Amino acid sequence: MDKPLLTIAIPTYNRASYLDICLSHICGQLEKGDERVEVLISDNDSTDNTSEVINNYIHNSYAINYVRNREDIGADRNFLQCFNSATGKYVLILGDDDILLDGAVGKILDILEKDNYGVVNLRSYGFVNDFISERPKGCGYLKGYDEYNDLDSFLIKVNYFLTFVSVNVINKSLVNDNLNLERFLETNLVHLGWTFSALFNSNKNIYVKEYLVAAKLYNSGGYRLCHVFGVNNNKIFDIFVSEYQINKKFFEIINKKMLLSFFPANIIRSRMNIISVKDEKPYNILFPLYKRYLYFWVFTFPAIVLPKRMAFFLFSIVDVLRKLLQFFLSLVDYMRAKLFMAKVIK
Repeated sequence: MDKPLLTIAIPTYNRASYLDICLSHICGQLEKGDERVEVLISDNDSTDNTSEVINNYIHNSYAINYVRNREDIGADRNFLQCFNSATGKYVLILGDDDILLDGAVGKILDILEKDNYGVVNLRSYGFVNDFISERPKGCGYLKGYDEYNDLDSFLIKVNYFLTFVSVNVINKSLVNDNLNLERFLETNLVHLGWTFSALFNSNKNIYVKEYLVAAKLYNSGGYRLCHVFGVNNNKIFDIFVSEYQINKKFFEIINKKMLLSFFPANIIRSRMNIISVKDEKPYNILFPLYKRYLYFWVFTFPAIVLPKRMAFFLFSIVDVLRKLLQFFLSLVDYMRAKLFMAKVIK
């Protein structure tokens, strides 16, 4: 092969124990000599035993491309370095504390070999301590993937999960050659540059229905949540609208989903000290951006102004109802697939 089909690139910094678990699950799925997968690690000048962990896998004959920075270049630049250094047609930037579940690599490769896709979005679930025991039980029967030929339907399905770098496999060959990715640095969302570019240059995108990624929860933070996902997100949207003539309606889909669940959930979590974010005033940041959105007033505004325990209680009820609806829709999807297979067999 001229180049790998898939690069799994892991930016890391001082999280050797998490990286060890992450690598163990990747390497355990690789067949030695299979040149379809490149594993790349960009170490941001870690001061713990990260290099020891990585070299242990290399010494055990796992083909890992290890890049160690001479200094801490920052998270965004480390992500960008991963993307630029990747030689695969497709690139998955995987968080060092996230886990590719057993069989995930093979299933991803099977999809990538079938056609030329822009974005392959992998279904994930969050865990706090044990990714095995905390795996959701309700939707475990879902298998396979859905192919989308129109962007509206795909964005309604994946929406703000495009911001979660660990679940998006990106076709690097579809990223605009003239796109200056460095302009997205210092946003905490540098990956949206190549993600949106590949997405809007593609005719087909994929949503994988079964869980392939376990995402470590509450293990990052220290940034301004509303500024990053409100102000910075919309600045990136504006770049693609004004300079690449992308229809604004696509970003409206993402914004509505952010206001419906992302902002309420995370604002409440920050108020309850479940997640750590820099001190900011959510209303002052979000109001100028979203004052014309009904979703802001119905879902996000109450999360900001209600007493935090009341807001947490109300959101918990809404979240349970949302999950029940999701389970019902998944069950309907499963039954449709079974009926289709029954007709094919006949």
